[in-house]
Amino acid sequence: MARYHLEPDASLSLRDTGSPMGLRILTEGLVLMNELGLEAFTFKKLAERIGCTEVTVYHYFTNKQRLLQYYFQFYWLWLRTHGEQEGHNVKDPVERLHGTIRALAGVWSASAPAAQLDPKALRDLVVNEGSKSFLHKNVDTDNELKLFKPYKDLCAQVAAEVKACAPRLRSARSFATTLVEMSHSLEFAMHHLPALTELSVKQDRKHLARFLMELSDRYLAVE
Repeated sequence: MARYHLEPDASLSLRDTGSPMGLRILTEGLVLMNELGLEAFTFKKLAERIGCTEVTVYHYFTNKQRLLQYYFQFYWLWLRTHGEQEGHNVKDPVERLHGTIRALAGVWSASAPAAQLDPKALRDLVVNEGSKSFLHKNVDTDNELKLFKPYKDLCAQVAAEVKACAPRLRSARSFATTLVEMSHSLEFAMHHLPALTELSVKQDRKHLARFLMELSDRYLAVE
């Protein structure tokens, strides 16, 4: 199976995460953070699962916030790379945007390339915990460090596709960000806050993608 090799910002980690121990920390950390949530997750619990010392984990990451941001970056890098590959030969701008929306909504083919980390597990983490990577007091400092660049790059890519569908649209970036955010926040709502969306009835990502495509077509006046 084809694989993407992705590299989040090196400043997020203290050592090479491509080493055997680094990969174990990342892989088991992703599973454990999905199981426990960010608040209950600790490096001590991760070390116990891996069978190493807590100090070893700290040799790779300063704190769990940086580890979460590493996963956050990795997911957006995978999603952008996958979207670009899927839409490479699609000439019609509307069809290409629809394909991107399906990817944003987590509707991926069984042959979608893997990476060092499981994209499905990364999506689960971003849907449930991802906002905590930037909803904090140090967000401006982290932004200056360009820790949100992969997310911004994905939004810029979607904005370019939106603009290709509606060249006169003045709010392409705003709408692109809305599509990216809704494709994840609505999935959270349909599983945990069902009164907020009719999508909670079937809890199906294909229905989520269809809703966002219809919304996009109406907003962009695409016939």
